[in-house]
Amino acid sequence: MSAVFLHVGQCGNQIGKAFWKKTLQDKAVHEGHTFIHPDGKQRSVHVDSEPKVVQKACKGLKIRDGNIVSGKRGRGTNWALGYHGLKKSGEDHILEDTANQVRKEIERCDMYSGCIMMHSLTGGTGSGLGSRLCEAMREEYPMNHLISCTVAPCLTGESPLQNYNALLTLSYLQRNTDCVVLTYNDDVLGKLQRKMESVSFDAMNTSIASALGGVFLPTDTMTPKRWSIPANRYHDTKKYQFGSIGNVGNVVIARGDSTETFYPQMTQGLEKKFRKSFNTVSWNPFPLDIWTAKTNSIGPKDTASITVASNSESIVEYLETVYERSRVKFAAKAYLHWYNKYGVTNEDFEEAFGVVEDIIQNYKSAFS
Repeated sequence: MSAVFLHVGQCGNQIGKAFWKKTLQDKAVHEGHTFIHPDGKQRSVHVDSEPKVVQKACKGLKIRDGNIVSGKRGRGTNWALGYHGLKKSGEDHILEDTANQVRKEIERCDMYSGCIMMHSLTGGTGSGLGSRLCEAMREEYPMNHLISCTVAPCLTGESPLQNYNALLTLSYLQRNTDCVVLTYNDDVLGKLQRKMESVSFDAMNTSIASALGGVFLPTDTMTPKRWSIPANRYHDTKKYQFGSIGNVGNVVIARGDSTETFYPQMTQGLEKKFRKSFNTVSWNPFPLDIWTAKTNSIGPKDTASITVASNSESIVEYLETVYERSRVKFAAKAYLHWYNKYGVTNEDFEEAFGVVEDIIQNYKSAFS
């Protein structure tokens, strides 16, 4: 089975570059052809509203001709402009061209399993065009999985539109994707600042790519019959103190397990300790799954790593922040004309508020 990767906007492409550098080093990836075609080309499509960033991010990668799609003008950190496009300027071709290249990549798959999209939660292209592409992929391929790997900006971000953009994007992801893997820039930055004096964007992108690679790259053992994904399907890489945050489900992936001892140790006693430390809900009979791989391609040679993907209530804090800040601005009618100008109505905002509020309430009820 094969997956197609879709990298959207500056954030999606920069993380994608770091991700593919690690992916191309994984021997199992080349042997299995899940992510790479037998001819050596990546099963990926890269899109941005401006050519400079996407061309730089794709340099050195094994991307098929035509799978880099770009426009000539940015989307001004505006979800509405990213979603509806610049039809008067003749740049509405980006959506059509991207969909066409994705279709061609899917047709090259021997058995297409689904799409993994990497993008920003708030950038104009990553959020707006990303939402539109999710919608289009769901309509065109309703039976195949669709996973969004999205990055939330720092809460003290510079854009006055970031909470509006996040609100609208989250509502579209909830309606159209099967799973959302959410990474917080604040957490990535905090983690790196404890290790180095000056943190670069490259370092942050590499850190995020390593976490995603830890989850998505091939493993030697999998037990999917025990993996449970609840209705809201949000997983995050937020750092928190285990035991203080409730979890619906978790998957632990150990890489570099050359002696093949991690899985037996987990099943012989460590699993109970992991369950307790994760503070899992009582109603899920299988809240923890364990995957292993002999090699660790996401880190230096001859090293080991453990990646944890957790569906936890920590998401509620971020969702409530986005909801409340957007509500305050919406009540004051702040910046709404920027969205109305490109086709987003007040009713669209109200619908988004309703979807995000439902996510919050569903998570709270899951842990009550």
